[in-house]
Order: sequence, then C-alpha cells, then structure tokens
Amino acid sequence: MAANLIDEHSIVATPSVLAFSATNLDVRQLADNFYARVQGEKAEAFMRLTHILHVLPTNLHSTFRRIISSKLTWQTRALLNCTPEGRAMLLRQMIDAASVPMAPTLPFLTPALAHDFFGSLVQERGSHAARKALNSGEPLLVALRRESSTLRNNGQGSYDDQVAVLRGVGKARSARVFPICTEPGAQYSQRSAPKGTGRVDARYAHVRHRKADGIDINKDGIKDAGRLIAGAYEYFEKVGGFLGGRAFRVRITQVVERDTNGDGRFTKSDPDRIDSTGAGTTMYIHRGGALGKNLENTWSAGCQTVPTNVYPHFLGELGSSRRFFYVLINAR
Repeated sequence: MAANLIDEHSIVATPSVLAFSATNLDVRQLADNFYARVQGEKAEAFMRLTHILHVLPTNLHSTFRRIISSKLTWQTRALLNCTPEGRAMLLRQMIDAASVPMAPTLPFLTPALAHDFFGSLVQERGSHAARKALNSGEPLLVALRRESSTLRNNGQGSYDDQVAVLRGVGKARSARVFPICTEPGAQYSQRSAPKGTGRVDARYAHVRHRKADGIDINKDGIKDAGRLIAGAYEYFEKVGGFLGGRAFRVRITQVVERDTNGDGRFTKSDPDRIDSTGAGTTMYIHRGGALGKNLENTWSAGCQTVPTNVYPHFLGELGSSRRFFYVLINAR
C-alpha cells in the first residue's frame, strides 16, 4: 500500500487544554456546539472558541470555520454581526472562501478528521448536488490539484495531487486519501513530436513523445493540451472499462482549459484557453502507471489517473458504486 495513504493508527499529540487528542478530536461536533451556543450566549461561545482554536491543529482552523459557515442562516449571520468577534469570524470565513486552500500533509490525524477537512471544502465549493451527496453519506470524491508543469518528469506527468474518497455520515464518516494526477503530461502534446513529424517547440526536446492529443482551440495549427477545470462533476462507471480495469466517465460535455502558449501550464496568459466543447466526455477517471522509486508515468492526457499499484485500494474504498460526484479543487 502506498506510503501516503491515510494511516488510521497514526496519532499526533495536541495540547490538552480541553482534553482533546488525535483519536477523540471531532471538529464537526465542536462546530455544532459552537453554532448552538452562539445563538444564545455569544460571549460564552466566543470564550469557548478561543480555547478550541488554541488546541485545534492549525490546518483544521479553516475546516472548523467552513463547517460553521455551512450552517449559518441569515438570522445567525445577523447575530454574529452584532459582536466584534462575530464580525471577525465572518470576515475570516470570507477570506477562506476566496483563498486557494492548502492540501494537507499526510498522513492525516484520523479518517473522520480527513472527512471533515475534505467535506468542508465540498460544503464551501461544491455544487448543490455534491453537497446533498455528502450529507447523505454517498461515496464522494474530492481532489486537490496542486499546479505543476506538463513538462515535469520528462513530460510523463506526476502524482502530486490528492483525491479523497469520502463515505458515511455522523460517527460512521471516514475518508481515505490517494495520490492522483489531474493534469496531462507533455508526452501527449503535439509540441513534443519528433522533428520531421511535427515537433514545433524546442522546449519539449527532452520529452519522449507518445501521441498528439488535444484540440487546436486557437487555430494556430498546434493541438493544445487540456485539463479539466475545477468544479463538481457526476461520474458513472464506463461500460467495458479502460486500460484493462474499471474506469469512470461523465455523460455531459466537460469544460477544460488549454495550454495555448505551450509553456506547460494553464494560466490566464494562455489566449483563448477555455474550451467548452472540444473535450466532450473524454476526461475519464482511470488507472495510470505505477507509483514508486523510479520515475512514474501517469498515462494522463487530461484524465484523472490513480497509480496502478494503488488503484485496487482506491476501487476498494469506492466499493460497488457505479455513480458518484467528483469535486475538483485547485489547491496549493
């Protein structure tokens, strides 16, 4: 099993001001308690909040705020606006929502805490349907994408992103995190084709070309690599699988962004980068090359790929589900 899967037995010590530990810490319950108190005695609620934030690991502060924010009605927001502490909390929540979240360092504290962390991001950034699936305990995938160049690893891609499989609700909730690749490798770019067969960019000289994939969206004669834009998607099991294993695809056209200037990244500097139709439903979720000490090959031309030596564990966590929501979030 890969080293960066969640270790369910790992324990990280925390201060004991409120007798918390990695094994009994319940961020959701703390948020629920605070929310209940703030509707009554606000001063006591914020005094308690000071203690909570003191003992809560820093990487879970935003999780705590997101869970609270997901519960707030306009009436409760009005109550919070009546106090300096409440206004500060609402401002902090707005900053959280406008910021790029940080991917957690693994292993996480516990599967329940991982569920709270990734689930709070779904509450903040997912679609209504994805939030509904989360609240009902249906299997749900949440991927955090850390920007990397398509030219990295000699254009073979890298498993530097994370995908969490969330299951259950209440005390039965849990999440396991797996490595995933959410961006294409330059080996599938027309720019990496050998001289005499179409190579058009010296920056790709170190890349071993496999095939030319993509769409020439800006009409310059070069197929542009693409990646799925951040958002919420409903995936279904692909009949017949893909690459000899179970795979999943959507049923509606996916929107992608394309690297039109060929610098290996997907940024606002790419003219005409948004492609609303060219990818169709081809951005699958499927197995990729193995993850190990040697340089991996992710086999991704834009699909979401999980290492083949981790894929059975990923599928095991997903279970027999043939349909699920996938929330892709740009992270750092």
